[in-house]
Amino acid sequence: MGWFVRERRSVSWKDRTLDSVAAPPLPLVVFLGLFIMLLCFATYSDYKERIERSKMGLKLGLFLVPVVGTVVVANLMMLRCSWWRYALGGSPPMQRAAAVEGSSPWGLLAVVGLLLVMVHYQSSFQSWFRSF
Repeated sequence: MGWFVRERRSVSWKDRTLDSVAAPPLPLVVFLGLFIMLLCFATYSDYKERIERSKMGLKLGLFLVPVVGTVVVANLMMLRCSWWRYALGGSPPMQRAAAVEGSSPWGLLAVVGLLLVMVHYQSSFQSWFRSF
C-alpha cells in the first residue's frame, strides 16, 4: 500500500548532493583564468596573421582584375574587328595571318605582367613560401 500513498522521507539524494557542492578553490580559478587568457592571446595572433594574408591576397586580386580585364577587352575588340572583316569579305593582313600560326604576343605579355607583379610583391611572396 506504500505505492499509492506518498510517505515523507528524510533528505533526498538531490538535496544532499546540492548541499555538498562548493565553489572551487581560488588558486584553481586564477590558474584557469590565466590559462584561458593566454590561449586567447595565442589564437588572436594567428587570427591577425590570417587576416593580413587575406588582405594581401585581396590586394593582389584587385590589382590583377584590371590587367585581366584589359587583356580580355583587347582580345574581344580584335576578334570583333576580324569578324567584321570576314563578314564584309576582306582578307586578313599578313601580320594577322602570322599571329594565327602561333606567334601571339599575349603569352609574352602575361609572363612579363606576372614578373612585374612578383617583383612588386616580392617580400610577401617570400613570406608565403617561407611558411611552407
